[in-house]
Amino acid sequence: MTNPEKRFRLRKGEQIVGYMRKVSPTMILYSRDGFWWRGFAIEYDELDEYIGFRDRNNRYIYEWDILEFKIDPDGDYSQGVILWEAKEQVFGIKAIEEGSFIPLFIDDIPMFNPRELKVYSHLYLNPELKAELKVKD
Repeated sequence: MTNPEKRFRLRKGEQIVGYMRKVSPTMILYSRDGFWWRGFAIEYDELDEYIGFRDRNNRYIYEWDILEFKIDPDGDYSQGVILWEAKEQVFGIKAIEEGSFIPLFIDDIPMFNPRELKVYSHLYLNPELKAELKVKD
């Protein structure tokens, strides 16, 4: 049985203002720091969904995160962006150099080892990269 809880990062423009957990349809919790949770809503404009992975530093990975990743543990690191692929209805990593899109899961099998992922920035802080990748909100 999978956990129905969904997590989100809350933003106002480029500033992270908090986090939200939808524990059930009637129970929504908010936190300014991701540590202390309560039922008082936080104002936000943008919402980034948690993708189900934490990186090698145990940080939650959200859509729009820029990260270093490896598919082959013996290979070199590449840079990519976590994006939602509307056509396929999946989250994945869009490789910055190659432009390829790799789904995070195929038939419920993870394509990445979390120890091979490291978040280092966010796409919303890099408008030039967003334009280069032709990513729309």
